[in-house]
Amino acid sequence: MIDASLRLSILDLMMKLKEELGISFLYITHDLATARYIARGGRIAVMYLGKIVELGVLEDVFHTPMHPYLRALLAAAPIPDPKLAKRRGPLPLRSWEIPSADSFPTGCRFHPRCPYAEGICAEEEPPLRDIGDGHQVACHLAEVIPPWRLM
Repeated sequence: MIDASLRLSILDLMMKLKEELGISFLYITHDLATARYIARGGRIAVMYLGKIVELGVLEDVFHTPMHPYLRALLAAAPIPDPKLAKRRGPLPLRSWEIPSADSFPTGCRFHPRCPYAEGICAEEEPPLRDIGDGHQVACHLAEVIPPWRLM
């Protein structure tokens, strides 16, 4: 939580070091905008309650999110155009309640909040699996839930 202008200077310095020295960063944040900035041209992992739910090339993951948690995160991101923001509709969650960190749900940790959850989601933890081109998702229903649409 640093000043916006200082944050930009630090992010620019990190990008410069990345390009000049060919180094990588493990950048942990709740800020999707800075994650997108720092990971451009690279890979990103999205976590929910300590588990990776989606992993892959940034552009692929953000343009075709497969896990319902990432879809909810992207749907909650501010839209600068008020006309477009009104058309977005409600956040796609079954529940607003976040599970306690000392007793995670069985199966998929996101299933109590997931609008698509079925019985298997509560029973079995989904493995992180490749769905093509290195894009990985930990969701039993990734291929059967409706395609991603922001609006």
